Amino acid sequence: MKHAIIVFLLISSYLNGQHLLPQPKELNFNEGQFFIGSNIKVRVTNPSLKLNNYTKRFIRRLQYNSGVNFLHHEVQDTISPYEIVIKTNSTIEAIEIATNESYAIKVTSNKVFISAENNIGAYRAIETLLQLITTSEKGSFFKNCHIIDEPRFKWRGLLIDVCRHWIPPHIIKRNIDAMAAVKLNVLHLHLTEDHGFRIESKKFPKLHELGNDGNYFTQEGIKDIIHYANKRGIRVVPEFDIPGHITSWLVGYPKLGSANRKYTLVSNYGVFKASLNPAEEYTYQFLDTLLTEMCQLFPDTYFHIGGDENSGMDWDQNKKIQKFMTKMELKNNRDLQTYFNSRILSILTRNKKTMIGWDEIYNTNLPKSVVIQSWRGKESMSSSAKNGFPSILSNGYYLDKVCKLKDYYENDPLPKGIILNENEKNLILGGEATIWSEIVDQTTIESRIWPSTLAIAERLWSSPENCSTENFYTKAPFVSIKLQEFGLTHLNYQDALLGLMSNASSIQNWKPFISAFEPIRGYKRHDFLKKTLQYTTTTPLNRLADACYVESFTARKFNTIVNKNCKEGGFCQHRKDIKYWLATWARSAEHFQSISKTSPALSEAHELASKVQEVCELAWRKVNSPSELTDSENQRAKKLISSIDNYTLDIHFAPINGIKVLFN
Repeated sequence: MKHAIIVFLLISSYLNGQHLLPQPKELNFNEGQFFIGSNIKVRVTNPSLKLNNYTKRFIRRLQYNSGVNFLHHEVQDTISPYEIVIKTNSTIEAIEIATNESYAIKVTSNKVFISAENNIGAYRAIETLLQLITTSEKGSFFKNCHIIDEPRFKWRGLLIDVCRHWIPPHIIKRNIDAMAAVKLNVLHLHLTEDHGFRIESKKFPKLHELGNDGNYFTQEGIKDIIHYANKRGIRVVPEFDIPGHITSWLVGYPKLGSANRKYTLVSNYGVFKASLNPAEEYTYQFLDTLLTEMCQLFPDTYFHIGGDENSGMDWDQNKKIQKFMTKMELKNNRDLQTYFNSRILSILTRNKKTMIGWDEIYNTNLPKSVVIQSWRGKESMSSSAKNGFPSILSNGYYLDKVCKLKDYYENDPLPKGIILNENEKNLILGGEATIWSEIVDQTTIESRIWPSTLAIAERLWSSPENCSTENFYTKAPFVSIKLQEFGLTHLNYQDALLGLMSNASSIQNWKPFISAFEPIRGYKRHDFLKKTLQYTTTTPLNRLADACYVESFTARKFNTIVNKNCKEGGFCQHRKDIKYWLATWARSAEHFQSISKTSPALSEAHELASKVQEVCELAWRKVNSPSELTDSENQRAKKLISSIDNYTLDIHFAPINGIKVLFN
């Protein structure tokens, strides 16, 4: 198994000699190399504090990535015959949506020259340059080349929900580093939810004192995160979800609610009735004070108000709200929410903020500056754009749905089926990968963000003509490994979790069995957990589905080889590789059965492992000699395939698709 993965990664590293992600707009390689030697110097022609600091960090990372210890560790200001030069025309303090992020890189045998309009473009160039490192027997080097690059979309974001499960600052920070490495530029923090109010309010302290499980960002802590992100060319956009999804607000301030009842924090999952009362002036006075406080805390121009999934049930049952609707000539709850949004808009406008909301807030009467974020579909996004509203796409980018990477990659914000004129296309600002935290926690969240977000990052940066699903799959494993530079746990978390699940038993012999599994897709797992567990935010995420990677690269490679090389009757080219995988999974499944007898956490897959072992052994014999199996053995294999394919568990044995081919 390990051998197969290593071979796969080595192949990927030689794709055109590089594995750049996202793919640059223009990339031309020339003869020769720039060898990374100990005497290399790094010079900045238009120094600023932020660019110098980013460059110092680049020097450290270049040493680690190249394996070379430099003689010169500081940023230079004088010309050297052997150097990396960073030239910018201007410096900027913070990235904005209109910031020019373009850059160019020219590598010759004695000089690497980076040019950019500003330091943000220089940051993007530095990340590309680090990906250009190639190694050989002679040492580490950059291939001589010329790169011209710029982003396709202005808004390339990652939303992290810190409410259902608390995600602490140190995890947020290392994901900011990973975002910068693949040129994402917006961190969207979902800060309030039925399950938790996750940020300190000095004006209304009971929000954070009573509205969570004891975990929240202090104001100093959030300032630190904003500063950290800003130094890497990333904006931080806060979301305070209103008027629904607000149970946590009402624990400390029940007067804000639309129903006269005692509110307690939510621990299960779903859409809940609690809503802010839009008929009481007290609500707007409260929100004016709170949002003004938060607008001062978050410097970005954009401020997200949520606005999604407001049930309206408490509104319907409140007589005062119904009288208010009649008085204001509001026909339904949608009209009432539009009225509410207009009041919130005035608060944000006074604080010089641009309002963003989920597509439920969309109304043609809103100012055309309001940004609509689509989670329900591209139709709502295109409708918004056609009516003059800037739009952001998240539909199809939901990471908690654990889709295959190709599904994220092939989800273009501007698909061919949607007809927009040039002005309307320009209103599509970009998109956001979105991780809701119902069934992720501190241990598992990074395995759901990465490598899936790599697919979205390239889709949002690179032009469609430079996007290739197969090339992406070739590059993704290599780049995913490189992201560990920042301390991400998306790869090594599996060993840790499986070790805990098996009571610190050695996992080496049975890990290949688990590594061939994937979690079930979409929100089927939510339904599965509801049926099998009383699942809440306090239920530990320590099941096999939690330990599975989003997509098994090995299983995908196996399925691809089988589909391309196996013919009718069981004869296969590349038999050696196919037999190797089948034998590995059979042995590993046998080891798993042994360990699962003594582990409650693993026992749910004991029977499944027995079936996998048997079908892999039969498939091995089929590939080894197609005529070896009897008719009854072939029939037995087909029954096993059907049983494995339809096994009632929240994981799926991904190679079964290739094994099916062997017996067809």
